[in-house]
Amino acid sequence: MSELTKRALSGVVLGPLVALLFYYLPPSLFFLFLVLVLLGALYEFISLTRIAWRFPVLILSFLALLPLYGGFLSGYLLWLFLSPVLCLFLAILFQAKEGDAVNERTARALIVMLLSEVFIVLPLFFLYRLKELDTLFPLILLLTIWASDTGAYIVGKRFGKRRLVPFISPGKTLEGLAGALLGSLVLTVLFRTRMAMGITESCLIGIAIGLLGQMGDIFESVGKRVCGVKDSSTIIPGHGGILDRIDSFLFTSPFVYHYLTSIKG
Repeated sequence: MSELTKRALSGVVLGPLVALLFYYLPPSLFFLFLVLVLLGALYEFISLTRIAWRFPVLILSFLALLPLYGGFLSGYLLWLFLSPVLCLFLAILFQAKEGDAVNERTARALIVMLLSEVFIVLPLFFLYRLKELDTLFPLILLLTIWASDTGAYIVGKRFGKRRLVPFISPGKTLEGLAGALLGSLVLTVLFRTRMAMGITESCLIGIAIGLLGQMGDIFESVGKRVCGVKDSSTIIPGHGGILDRIDSFLFTSPFVYHYLTSIKG
């Protein structure tokens, strides 16, 4: 079975299921769903970086979610400072056994943990906060990202000539980026009434979501190139891993939430 066939079948089976979960789950169950996604994403990231102390780093990264869920932003910020201290404590405990390698292992663990706490935990948490704002907001963002990805694929495949970031993601083109922006723009215009936006505002937000979604994809691609892998895992046939599926949320969910609550609100 070709990769394209696997990708199509996975999309047909999993796409509607994910959309239904985004739509029907109430905030409390949606949070539990995102917890499972978070654990899977953290496991993938920690595994592909091949760091030592994987389980402690996973636990320390996951615990960053607790103060956020409790509404304690100051507690989350404090955890960003406290978790490296605990990680360094691990280094002190194990340095006698690991010798000179402890410095590199400690540095890798610290970097992976902090990246996880900021670029995996936060985006998924803001996706949950969008659900609290309006039960349809996470689904609207999901559909907008799908439309953006579809636009990028169709336009890039048909017209793509000028590479966007050839040394990071060779398949991306400027034409594909234009398709991504167009796809997300169309969806935000369609949902403008639900999001209480006018035509101009919804167009601008659609363009911003399309651009930030592509940046999230490129951001993850940088990490995969550094780690020397094509996909974060093979858990989703034809689509890679969980990280590959949530990379477009890395910058979009925090942006949309803060726009709706701080700038627009």
